[in-house]
Amino acid sequence: MRTISYFASLFCLSALGASGAGHKIPDPKLAIDERVFTASKVYSLSERYFVSTKSLSDSSWDALYKDYLRTVLAIDDRREFDLATIEFVAQLHNGHTLFWDSWLGKNYGQPLGFYAAPLNGKWVVQTSSLASLKPGDVLDRIDDRTVEDFFRQQLRYISASNVAAQRHNLFLLPHLFPERFTLTLGDGRKVLVDRDWTKEPEMKTEGRWLRQGQAAYIRIPSFFQPMLEDKALVYLGQFRNARTLIIDVRNNSGGLSPARLVRALMDRPYRGWKESAAMRIGAFEFRQPGSQNAEPSGMPDYLKGYADALGILENSQLSWGGGFVAPGQPVFRGRLIILVDGGCVSACEDFVEPFKDNGRATVVGETTEGSSGVPYYYDFRNGMSLRIAVKRDYFPDGSEFEGVGIKPDVEARPSIEALKAGQDVVLEKALEMAGKP
Repeated sequence: MRTISYFASLFCLSALGASGAGHKIPDPKLAIDERVFTASKVYSLSERYFVSTKSLSDSSWDALYKDYLRTVLAIDDRREFDLATIEFVAQLHNGHTLFWDSWLGKNYGQPLGFYAAPLNGKWVVQTSSLASLKPGDVLDRIDDRTVEDFFRQQLRYISASNVAAQRHNLFLLPHLFPERFTLTLGDGRKVLVDRDWTKEPEMKTEGRWLRQGQAAYIRIPSFFQPMLEDKALVYLGQFRNARTLIIDVRNNSGGLSPARLVRALMDRPYRGWKESAAMRIGAFEFRQPGSQNAEPSGMPDYLKGYADALGILENSQLSWGGGFVAPGQPVFRGRLIILVDGGCVSACEDFVEPFKDNGRATVVGETTEGSSGVPYYYDFRNGMSLRIAVKRDYFPDGSEFEGVGIKPDVEARPSIEALKAGQDVVLEKALEMAGKP
């Protein structure tokens, strides 16, 4: 099965080991003090830590909070409260900023058994463990609604920086789907999806020769577990004398930035992201020109100089990074091709960016998701948690990355016909390129 995106990984971890057996019990109720505390904490922590003070202002955060608060005061059902809070946080439009409740995952997170995504204007099955549903099948309806209508109804619950990412992630969020539903396919067939807790296959790094001594292949599904990077480094040692190495990070959901793997592959200077973070200090903001607090604050000169040097008085943002890093001792010096798509996100993009920037690798596939940012984490100690992106990445030249993503050097994407035939057209394209001098 396909690897899940950054935030979907966090969601599904809470559901592992849960049981779908037994009759459904009513959803628990949340007392009003618990609802108010959680809501106010979500609001205040987002305002304090979210990377973009401008986004908070532009989204009329106070007005959104008032609407959200009115909603949660009127409901005590835990699932309804969770969805309302997920929707509220999703209005920050950031893939690394989200609210989650492990209770929701355990009770409503049964796997769908398949993954579908937009392809050529249609919703198309990419992978499936259901005997009645195959890759390449076109989805027309979910129960009595078109898939597109269903997506638009659920759109408000999907944290992402752009609509393309929201589309990409819809079928990764099982809690947004009915526990039992009927799919109508493009050819008129109907498929009943009765979800259960069938365990997903083990996530592991894979490697093999595609052409002995000439072209080798390493597939890394995620960087959430260090052992996945460890295994890639083992394979790298085995393939160090290959003429071409293809590294596949399509649908890699991120995790820990794979700095060791980057160093083992990099043979020339490279640049990292430019980064910024909000820095909100009341004494500094008191002096912001044009604000109600513009009168002198009596701040000591040495603090005024510190604030001015950091640029805090202008936009409450700190910026750094984007400089060159010297390479170390690479393990592999041959030709490098990296396969990407819209499911490559977060630490996966940390991996791809330096190779794209300095031309060390040829990037093949589709544009990556365009989402990063170290999250501040708050645990409510009742299964609920909040993650807030505290930094924003930019390309080394200062151009926008969030919601834009890394564009491939060579575009290649699957087709419905190729999916039905079991062909991997992106890998085939890379292998074709590997055969050229």
